[in-house]
Amino acid sequence: MGASGGDGARHRLPAGRRLHGGARPRARARLNLRIPPGVDPYHAACALSEHLMAAAPWGVDVSVEVEAMGEPFRAATGGPAHQAMGEAMRTAYGRPASRLGQGGSIPLCTVFAETYPDAEILLIGVEEPQARIHAPNESVAPQEIADMALAEALFLRGYGALRKERTGG
Repeated sequence: MGASGGDGARHRLPAGRRLHGGARPRARARLNLRIPPGVDPYHAACALSEHLMAAAPWGVDVSVEVEAMGEPFRAATGGPAHQAMGEAMRTAYGRPASRLGQGGSIPLCTVFAETYPDAEILLIGVEEPQARIHAPNESVAPQEIADMALAEALFLRGYGALRKERTGG
């Protein structure tokens, strides 16, 4: 089990380890609620707050303070930049790329998409499944970093050539 303390520090409780029976008079937690596109952030925050309050054990007072909210992001994936990145990743990794929806809560991407509606926004990551990104003991294999660097270089070359071809330059 992992938790983020009020100061933002991550703490991990070792599996199978017993904690002493003393109860602390006060506890805090900072949660990051990731919501998919199509879900209203305000309603999601209210639903989580209501759930936490309803699930509180007898005698425990729960209060919730929402610090910030952002709109979820959904990337359009049919454009030439996505196709060029898919080709570059297939070449670098030796197999077709996987597309995986994750969290969807990068508010800056939503701002970019609204500000530049014709731009293609690519979100790529160096993270094989065993990397456990944003978890305790996060780790990325060196080969994953090398393969992703190659994919990015191939993308820049391929997409640059495609743009030149389309603009006649």
